[in-house]
Formats: sequence, structure tokens, C-alpha cells
Amino acid sequence: MRVRTVLSILASLALLVSLAPAVMAAEDTVSGSFTPANVTPTVSAVEIYSDAALTSVANSLTPQVMYFIKVTAADGNTIEDIDQIDVELFYDAAGADPAAPGAPNAQTAANITWDKDGGGSEWVISAGSPTSWAITSANCSIPGAMTASSGDWVFAVTLGKVATESVGAADWDLYARANDAGGSGEAYTRDKEVLWYGEIATSASADFGSVAVGSGFADNTNEVTGISVNYITNGDYDQQVKSGATWAGATYTGNYDATGATGSSQQFSLNAYISDTFASRVQVDTTGASIDATGTITSETGNTVANNTLWLRVASVFAIDTYSGTITYIIADR
Repeated sequence: MRVRTVLSILASLALLVSLAPAVMAAEDTVSGSFTPANVTPTVSAVEIYSDAALTSVANSLTPQVMYFIKVTAADGNTIEDIDQIDVELFYDAAGADPAAPGAPNAQTAANITWDKDGGGSEWVISAGSPTSWAITSANCSIPGAMTASSGDWVFAVTLGKVATESVGAADWDLYARANDAGGSGEAYTRDKEVLWYGEIATSASADFGSVAVGSGFADNTNEVTGISVNYITNGDYDQQVKSGATWAGATYTGNYDATGATGSSQQFSLNAYISDTFASRVQVDTTGASIDATGTITSETGNTVANNTLWLRVASVFAIDTYSGTITYIIADR
């Protein structure tokens, strides 16, 4: 009987346990957040290349030629965080450590910018006004993946006509800066040279009209003045003049005499100068005679010499005809 009672009690306890509600896990949420600290961007390299494939580093630069400037920048917040890339190609005559880039100037400094937000134009160049420096947006590029930690920006830049010549001096430097909201990183590349560039234009003509045979090389005789010539260059230059070897007529030919003697029939010759000062005249040849070798770097609009003058001498025997040929004004490096 006692055994039965114990078993009954145990059975009752088991039933009570089975009828008790199951104990469930409980949970609640706590919001979490963090903000990565801003990382200042860095520039690891800036270089200029002569080809779009970026395989040939350019150390000698020619005005009015397109070059490709590559800037390699990084940011620990990804390069999407970079707001702007600034590049300056500038003349640094000090020849020591790179000086601070200067204000925009067609002769000495071009400021070039990539702006993520556009600001009217994503790619901008500033080099004073007027200027023939240029940036070609179609040939510029940004990194392919802005979520990467680093990437390359490429600027397609054409050097201006009067970017200061520095042959043998390597006085041009490259500067690049990457900017974000918290700061900037920068880098330099030094010692590029810019080659000499010259450009010349004239719309003048020299009509000596009717001249007496055996005349010339006298003040106010067979003289044409007021010949305007414009010179544009990035360095020292020499103004020169040459004549064609022959001038053609309808029937006859005039033969140019570079000595100025005109001692034989059908010979003619020219003297020239930058003004109508007869005493300063120079004998013109067929390759280029210097009439002024004191020219220096010009502005973008050039240096206009408005009163170039020519004097004609003709032999004492010359067939009647109308003769015409070429007189060429030259800008030459010096």
C-alpha cells in the first residue's frame, strides 16, 4: 500500500510538471552606430606624359602640343570622398625646392582643376587672359571605381604659346593636391623644360610701283614702309627677312642678288629694317638676314612691329615687265 501511494504521488507531480507553461527566451533591441573618422587624402604621384596611354614620360614640353598629366591620389574613406584635384604646371626659376605655385599667368603658371561637383564644368584650366592654354575634357578621365582606396585622374592639357622657354634649365615644376572636407594632401614633380616656340603673321604687301632702272639703295628711293608684322614667342627671338631667288614677270625673270651690287642685267636686290631708318638698313639674302636680334618673350597677343621698311635696287639694264615674288619675314630662336 505504501508503495502504491508513493507511485501515485510521483505520477501526480509528473502531471503537474507537464501542465506548467513552457519558459520562452525574451529579447529587445539597442540601436548601434559609428562614423569613420575623416582620413586626409594623399597624392602619391604626379607626372606628365606625351601619350594618352601614359607610357612615355615627357621631360621636354612643346607649346601648343597636348600632354597628359596623371595624378594618383588615395583616401582611406574611399576616393569618392575626394572633392577636388588641383594641378599646377608652373615656372620655377629658383631651381631649388619647388616654390609655391603662382597666380595664373600665360607665361608662368597654369592652374588646372577637377571638381567632383562640377561648378559649371568638371574640368577647368586658368592661365590668365587671353591665353592659348587649354584643357580637353573629352581626353580627361577619372578613376573607374570611386569606391576604391586609390585611383588615377588624367588631365589632357595643351601648353600655351608663351609658356616661358627653359631649354637646358628645366625650370618647370608640377604640383598636385587632393582635397576633401577635412584636409588635403600634395606632391611635386620637378625639372621639366619647355622648348622654344615662335609664331609670326603679316598681311602686308610691298608694291614698289614704277621704278627707274639703275636706281635704288638711297633714302626715300624705291622705299616701302609701314609693313606690319606680329611676333608671338615664349623666349628670345631674332627678326629676319629673306627674298625669293627669282621674281617672275609675264615675259621676263628678275634674278635676286644677295650681295646688293646688281651689276648684271635683270638683277635686283633688297635692304630691310624694322623702321624707316635708312642708315640702319640690312642687306637681305635668300636664307634669312637679321634685322633685329633683341626680341624677348611676348604676351599672348604678341609684339607688333608696325613700320618695317624695304628698299629696292635694280640693275641698270632691266626689261620692262611687272615682276612679283616673295619677301618672307621670319621669327627665329636665338
